[in-house]
Amino acid sequence: MELFWRDGYAATSLQALLDHMGISRQSLYNAFGDKRKLYLACLDRYIERRASAMLADLEKPDAGYGDVLAFFDRLRDMEDESGEVPRTCLIGRSCVELSADDAAVAERVQAHMERTMRAFANALGNAVASGELEPLEPKAVARHLTATLQGLGIMRRAGATLDELGGAVQVALSVMKPTADVAAHTADAVTAPAE
Repeated sequence: MELFWRDGYAATSLQALLDHMGISRQSLYNAFGDKRKLYLACLDRYIERRASAMLADLEKPDAGYGDVLAFFDRLRDMEDESGEVPRTCLIGRSCVELSADDAAVAERVQAHMERTMRAFANALGNAVASGELEPLEPKAVARHLTATLQGLGIMRRAGATLDELGGAVQVALSVMKPTADVAAHTADAVTAPAE
């Protein structure tokens, strides 16, 4: 998964995979069949582990506005301490590289995008129902946030700075209008002195 995530499917040679995993060609074939099947297994593992962890708070029954904000804050905090450019989401990378030509990859990408949209819509719908946000169309805003999320990784790999990406996130989140009570509370929290 690490090699495919870093270099993409096409640029990851079978020999590089064997060397990285420390196994023989026959062991790879016995366990997975071929490089493509190994790639699909890696996508499944990425979705099961990393993507599920990222979406967990948004998928909670009581998720709300704060969970949407926290989701994007966590993305910012993922900047590698080494200063290296963070990798594009493996799902996003797979979409760009393979999904048009590989039905199995396209199916996984689509399922993940739909799950991400449902998670955002869940939190947004709850936020509107609880009075945290002014009325909005949760599904439409969820699609907007999902598109923003996928675009951020691509922009970062293309050289956008964290400040530039932060500006893009601010604009993306501006479609959510907190109610007066929530806005006042948020402003108080931001301006409160540190203890």
